[in-house]
Amino acid sequence: MPSAVSAVERFEHNGGTLLDEVSGASASRHLVFLHGWGGSRDSLRGIATLFQHTHRVHLVDLPGFGDAPLPPDSWGTIHYTDLVQQYMMERLAGSVVLVGHSFGGRLAVRLAARRLPQVCALVLMGVPGLPAPGLSRARLRRSAIRGLRRVLTALRPVLGARGVEWHTARFGSKDYLAAGPLRSVLVRTVNEDLTESAQAVACPTLLVWGTDDTETPPWLAERYRALMGARATLAFLPHKDHHLYTGTGAHLCGHRIRQFLQAHDV
Repeated sequence: MPSAVSAVERFEHNGGTLLDEVSGASASRHLVFLHGWGGSRDSLRGIATLFQHTHRVHLVDLPGFGDAPLPPDSWGTIHYTDLVQQYMMERLAGSVVLVGHSFGGRLAVRLAARRLPQVCALVLMGVPGLPAPGLSRARLRRSAIRGLRRVLTALRPVLGARGVEWHTARFGSKDYLAAGPLRSVLVRTVNEDLTESAQAVACPTLLVWGTDDTETPPWLAERYRALMGARATLAFLPHKDHHLYTGTGAHLCGHRIRQFLQAHDV
């Protein structure tokens, strides 16, 4: 069977548009790859190409990323999730394994929590969305930064915009500073808590994490596993960071995913 790209499909729903680069042999077993914030369908290509002879592979450009147009300004992850769900229901026949990195992993968790009959397994890589422990250093720092911003915002009549602009430049993440017209979407995204969604996931789940990930630290992987219980398997990749799919990481991730798919016959 051919493994070359057969189509780049465009799908619109509720004001949002995704693009799906489709390739692979199987018409009944689908792997849907959802990229992270700031990424595109090229981000996870190194992993996806490893499965073109066993699955129908879908590399998605989510709204506002890659070649997909911007979504409405009011969108959040639920809207993105609705879009991907509608696409799967209308265009994909057969079982679906969701593979999500970071932001794409947030959508994958939400989709799997809905317990759609199509979704038979889940692969999460470096996914945020869970609150830090109450007295953790990260949580205390985040609270202090937010408190300072509130003070500077209140002092705007005195300081003008300088204080808030300094705060944004000093403490804003790379994603926030580069978000442009997607900034409001990003703010809604980073403030959400996926605890209940993670607990609702019933399908087999593989968690693949880099041990050196500082953006989504390994405690997040442990927390997801605890919330999902026996249905979750955790695989750490030594010396890999948040972008664990780059370089040799693509084959390492692919190996772990293939073992997982074979174990669950999907």
